Amino acid sequence: MHTPERLIRVLGAIAMLVGTPSPPAHGQAPPGSNLQVFLMTMGPGADIYERFGHNAIWIRDTLAHTDLIYNYGMFEFPAGLGEKLAFYWRFAMGRPRYWLGVDSSLQHMLDVYRYYERDVSAQALNLTPAQRAGLVSRLAVNALPQNRVYIYDYFRDNCSTRVRDMLDAVLGGALKRATRDRPGAGSLRFHTLRSITNDKLMFLGIDAAFGPRVDHRIDRWDEMFLPEKVQQRVGELHVPDGGGAQQPLVKAAFPLLTIGRYHVDPAPPHWLGMLTLIAALVAGIMLLALLSGPAGVVGRVVMTAWFLLLGLGGLLVLFFWLCTDQVSTYANHNLLFFSPLALGVVPLVWARDAASASRWNSRLVGLLAAGVVLGFGLTAVPIVTPQDNLRIAVLAGVPTLAAAWVLARKLRTSNLMAGWGGGDSGSCRGMGSSG
Repeated sequence: MHTPERLIRVLGAIAMLVGTPSPPAHGQAPPGSNLQVFLMTMGPGADIYERFGHNAIWIRDTLAHTDLIYNYGMFEFPAGLGEKLAFYWRFAMGRPRYWLGVDSSLQHMLDVYRYYERDVSAQALNLTPAQRAGLVSRLAVNALPQNRVYIYDYFRDNCSTRVRDMLDAVLGGALKRATRDRPGAGSLRFHTLRSITNDKLMFLGIDAAFGPRVDHRIDRWDEMFLPEKVQQRVGELHVPDGGGAQQPLVKAAFPLLTIGRYHVDPAPPHWLGMLTLIAALVAGIMLLALLSGPAGVVGRVVMTAWFLLLGLGGLLVLFFWLCTDQVSTYANHNLLFFSPLALGVVPLVWARDAASASRWNSRLVGLLAAGVVLGFGLTAVPIVTPQDNLRIAVLAGVPTLAAAWVLARKLRTSNLMAGWGGGDSGSCRGMGSSG
């Protein structure tokens, strides 16, 4: 735990690094001369919502000896069941409510991040007194009860983009001019997946839920939905010094808390080989359904669970696409792999004769397989909006094709495929002669 003595040493070091503004020899100091502005950047943590890091704006008043930390990442996790359900529902619908919080204790903030073992660093910004005063005025207005709440969006309106926009406003658009239309390091999917490699199930779930809108290459402005990118771009920016020359926007950068417990990978992992092996293993178990005895039962149980997973997953894909404000999940090609049609195939897994399965159930096998083949085609040769979903295509598509082949073979063997294609006429003749 940080002690008051350590905090005093930290503040003393800050004063030495950035200096303490002094009033001019004649006249009153202009508004903002007593203020120091710092961009604070917090490193990643353990939980999913901490993996992307965080940032805040720290204002020091050297005359009043106060610190105010403006934090756009405040939200409340409710205790009651009803409130929790409402909280999760707003997140699912893409309408979570966050707000701007103000902490008046630097010690308290550092204690919180030390408890969660997250690094904290600061950059002292080379702003004019007028810019400092303008920033404080904007933040104060934004912190009013009627203004502080906003609808959070993961990529377009989050704690980091709010800090970015606030700094850009007082810089007269200089940050945007320096970063707009300059290529970033990757796409929104790229940055999201590299940040959550510590949770493989969450990685796969988010990867499957994203549609093609997160796969176009973003510029450095949009890339600043990540706090580390705001820190990086602010550190690169130069601004006028008032005498016709340029000076770095950051005049000093220093750590406030260094632990080094958590980190984020520079790129998403190459898990395609591992996922291919998993898909082949699941497909192999499903092939056991062709056998009799306990092995066949195991194959059918796994196949049933697989179709339930595909069907329920498909309903979720449709829900996020059609019923929510989650723009990142629109037009998701993974609907071809996670298809609600799979729910209609489940009765066929356990069917033993024509009386126990309808002709429509059997047709679903062909539709399900055709959807997977189409999905592989769009992944390999995109003729519409490209989507980076090869991992999901392999993981979901290979076992589905194996299951469809098993069912088609069983259907042909038991004559349940009557009515498919040219088999209709033979089926009618057979039914006529038996009548």
